[in-house]
Amino acid sequence: MVEKVISTVFRISVALFLLGGLVIVILQGVGLVLGDGDFVTGSEEALAPWAYGSAGVAGLLAFALSYFHHADAETPADADTVVTPEHA
Repeated sequence: MVEKVISTVFRISVALFLLGGLVIVILQGVGLVLGDGDFVTGSEEALAPWAYGSAGVAGLLAFALSYFHHADAETPADADTVVTPEHA
């Protein structure tokens, strides 16, 4: 249950910081085309805390998700089979 909640919030925060970064870059591009330096810096200053904050949340949640054990990913399918060498 906890893993599912963390995973869901992680996915949302990744989407938010990617979208926020994309919007920042697009707005800065528009500011460059318009030749308006105040627009470039203003758009970054307005959106950066949200994009960087969600990136930080995603990073922390990725770290937390690494602690959940996935037995199927670590053990091979035939882990119950013990191979013993035969002696002549």
